Amino acid sequence: MLFFKAKPEQALVVKEILDTYARCTGQLLNPSKCSIMFNKKGAEDDQNQVKHILGVELSSFEPKYLGLPTPSGRMKKDTFQSLKERLSKRLRGYSEKHMSSGAKEVLIKSVAQALPTYIMSVFQIPLGLCDSMTSIIREFWWGTEKGKRKMAWAGWNMLIQKKSYGGMGFKDLRLFNQALLARQAWRLMEYPDSLCAHLLKARYYPRGCLVDTSFCSNASSTWQSILHGLELLKQCVIWRIGDGRKVRIWRDPWIPRELSLRVTTTKGRQRSKWVAELLDANGRQWDFNKLIAMFNPADADAIARIKIPTRASEDVLAWHFDRTGTFTVRSAYNLAMQLKHKQGEEASSSSPNGERNIWSNIWKTRVPAKVKIFAWKLSKDILPTKNNKFKRKLEADGTCDLCGLASETSFHAVVTCQQAYNLRQAMREHWELPAEHRFAPSGPDWLLVLLDGCTSEQKENTLLMLWKAWLVHNNIAHESGPTGVTDSVHALLCLKSSLQDAENHQELEFSGKGKMQIGSAQSGAQGGI
Repeated sequence: MLFFKAKPEQALVVKEILDTYARCTGQLLNPSKCSIMFNKKGAEDDQNQVKHILGVELSSFEPKYLGLPTPSGRMKKDTFQSLKERLSKRLRGYSEKHMSSGAKEVLIKSVAQALPTYIMSVFQIPLGLCDSMTSIIREFWWGTEKGKRKMAWAGWNMLIQKKSYGGMGFKDLRLFNQALLARQAWRLMEYPDSLCAHLLKARYYPRGCLVDTSFCSNASSTWQSILHGLELLKQCVIWRIGDGRKVRIWRDPWIPRELSLRVTTTKGRQRSKWVAELLDANGRQWDFNKLIAMFNPADADAIARIKIPTRASEDVLAWHFDRTGTFTVRSAYNLAMQLKHKQGEEASSSSPNGERNIWSNIWKTRVPAKVKIFAWKLSKDILPTKNNKFKRKLEADGTCDLCGLASETSFHAVVTCQQAYNLRQAMREHWELPAEHRFAPSGPDWLLVLLDGCTSEQKENTLLMLWKAWLVHNNIAHESGPTGVTDSVHALLCLKSSLQDAENHQELEFSGKGKMQIGSAQSGAQGGI
């Protein structure tokens, strides 16, 4: 791709360069397969002369270049319509009725949400298209029946939360798009001497800095996409102090702390402008007298904690959200999630950032993925019980059909219902389970509280037993599948045995530095025979 002014003189120079390249390499250029694009304000005579000199007739680009849509004016929703069609076709290729919830989770995270990553890293996808793709993913997760969507028992805002925050860890495509574009803006700051950085700087901010410049709205779609990512980047970019000559005291973010990265002290009549003026004569430590005189106690204390390098070095921009100062898309996405959902404000006093390690009792337990997702639904009380259906006016009554003694809540269906109780007592003869008094309705987090005081083996046994109790409950309610306690006990024992065999086989394969060689495995098997 070549750039030059639409003048016959420059076209002759480009023609000479291409001819020289062809003579030196032996690779000829086919003008009939080339395209040329002119500015709309250019003179028509100059455009015709340039075409004649280069021998190029096509004046429009292909719809796609390197798998990306070719920018031509404003990037509308129709430009990315193929992305939505590919996503819909890919998910429809799988029969969600025959897939477990664990398989759906893997497919969504590894295929559906990874499919638009390449285009999202270059262009800002229209919000309507992001919502349409989210709707396709959400419909696949909850399933369909006879062409109609099934009930969504939880909002999408819950599912896109991290697993340690009580969600499923799905992506918010809007925020994921912004985080990917923030990486493009970061690369312009990390590699200012690159050809792309020089070109964009000369065009959009020739006399300014990328982080501290107001840009015009009349720009290309590619640059507007970078600005969209830059908005997120500005939230957590910080100057690391070296000699202090590039950092402005009252304007730039340079104080590392949780709240504002900028100075909160009112400037007043202070004439000091650069951070270098706050250092001593040698420039190796702070002038504490100036700090006390110029700043409020909070700012002065935060500045005094900043360590000055012992060797002479320049100020550098860093990513404050990571300890190493290196930008990552994951950290940018987590920042965007925190800014949108304000998890810090909704957090408990024991976990200021909203993260709860207690969720690891479910996600880190060694049971199949579908059992973990069932336990997550159970802890969130979003199982399709009669009580939940009654709340959504899908049932006339919420009473349990099996015992008829209580409302069919999630806790009742897997713990207090007679069928669930009988299964639990039968499994105590074979498995180690928590004491019976611990199966108590201690509140919305009763399952997390129950698992928190269990050993690893008890956690595995408890989740498998509760999962089987829910299956048996549904089999009895819908008159399908095995319903007896004896059959359920036998099925659980076989499942646990197969899981242990698979785990032992995996440990045997990876016991050394690499996989075990086939020859040694065969010789061991023959010796055993």
